Amino acid sequence: MRLQGAFREDVVKTDINMVLDKLRLVYLRRKAKALINEEEVYPVLKVKNRRITGLPIRPSRLKVLEVIPHSKRVLSVDAGLKILFDCGTFKIILAKVAAGMWVGREKVLEPEPIKRITLVWDKFEAAEWLLRVEIEALLSIVHLLKAGDYCILDRCLMAVPAFRKSTKEFFEKLDDTLSSRGAILVGVSKASQLKLNTGESLIGYLLHLADRRLRGVPWYYYPIFRESELPPWYLGSICVAKLDPDVEHAFRIDISRKALASRDIGDILGELAYLQDPATPGYPYPAKGVHDMTKIGEEELEMERMRFLELLDEEGLLKNFIADVRSVTFKERYLWRR
Repeated sequence: MRLQGAFREDVVKTDINMVLDKLRLVYLRRKAKALINEEEVYPVLKVKNRRITGLPIRPSRLKVLEVIPHSKRVLSVDAGLKILFDCGTFKIILAKVAAGMWVGREKVLEPEPIKRITLVWDKFEAAEWLLRVEIEALLSIVHLLKAGDYCILDRCLMAVPAFRKSTKEFFEKLDDTLSSRGAILVGVSKASQLKLNTGESLIGYLLHLADRRLRGVPWYYYPIFRESELPPWYLGSICVAKLDPDVEHAFRIDISRKALASRDIGDILGELAYLQDPATPGYPYPAKGVHDMTKIGEEELEMERMRFLELLDEEGLLKNFIADVRSVTFKERYLWRR
């Protein structure tokens, strides 16, 4: 039997060739055009309908990172998220919030994780709520930090425009509280959407540049954007750093602008690099340590579901709720999970 239409082998080959052509456009043609026309290669950032252009990429902004040992306090908080119930138009979500404190590389505090639950109508509301519960947890223990100590988040230091004004102000309150104590707020992102005007990934480009100029050493690249051009809901200055010479990846790291007003970014990143663990080279262990504590297993999730259903039964809401859950169960079980 011969395959028809989209299932023919030559169609698949055509798709692959189209993908290759687009990659050539990104990596070769656009770069060649920029060189021929003597155009600069620079970062770009889209904010709503506005396009922010960063500073042209210069090898001089790529610097060797010196690891600085220290015994400062490091506080980190993270929240893991699971869908408790999918009711179609809305979802009941569960968050497990964990915190930890280190002195240098030694963990000195590990409170029991707490669980939070809410109803959300879309993914933006879920993301906003998750940010708020992390900030609430931090504000309850931030008094443990003093001048020169660190607070590390596993996220960018920004509250996107889709979030409410009160959430942005809540984030600013955390930044202000830490700044008033002389502590430093840092955000480390595992994934980054930052790109260049050529279409390439900014981090990928810098990794390639550093491999030719600073091979075998940790490094950082800064500045990337002019502070005056970043929107007000960006609380941190953006840099890219490779904290360990033997890893293949680099990260976007946001550092509070308030902290950078009185401190050198190289010193901050050097102390951050000291917090690596042999099991997680290239990434600050406090952020990974609390992240691991937020994982919600299937058995734990089922127990929370049963507890929630029992509560609904007591309140006389169970029948209506179960009807909403069952309205999406068929699609999940028999259509999407084949």
